[in-house]
Amino acid sequence: MTRRRLTMAAACAFASAVAAVVLLAAPGAADRAQAQAPVRTEEELAAQQLAIEQQLLCPQCTNKRLDVCELAICNDMRETIRRELAAGRPSDDIIFFFRNRYGDRVLAELPKTGFNLLLWGWVAAAMALVTGGGALGLYRLRRGSTPRRGPPSAGAV
Repeated sequence: MTRRRLTMAAACAFASAVAAVVLLAAPGAADRAQAQAPVRTEEELAAQQLAIEQQLLCPQCTNKRLDVCELAICNDMRETIRRELAAGRPSDDIIFFFRNRYGDRVLAELPKTGFNLLLWGWVAAAMALVTGGGALGLYRLRRGSTPRRGPPSAGAV
């Protein structure tokens, strides 16, 4: 056999061995990860639920956070959050679920991407413009208040 064929055969054998190890170890690793997952207490679940509720807004009210709103839809959302946390879903997945269901308006803090990024840029540009205009105005006022020295008058020697 040529050297190239030997190298190719060795690479294929190595890839097959790695694939076999991954396939055989993956189911056991998942079981071990679930077995080692810490059991969360009610206090931890309540704290995590409150943190999620503070990141979400009521879909029917205007700028009212989910943790303070008492509408029926908010109660349903809180129950969904509690149920999903008890099932072991991560906070990001739960927030993503509500974002997909109600849109970005349900997020307490708008993401700084897309059109929202343009809005953030507009605010920054306006602040820079106001600051620059104020600085220029103060400079001109200060420059106008200093006495100008001109040529000495003929009477003063």
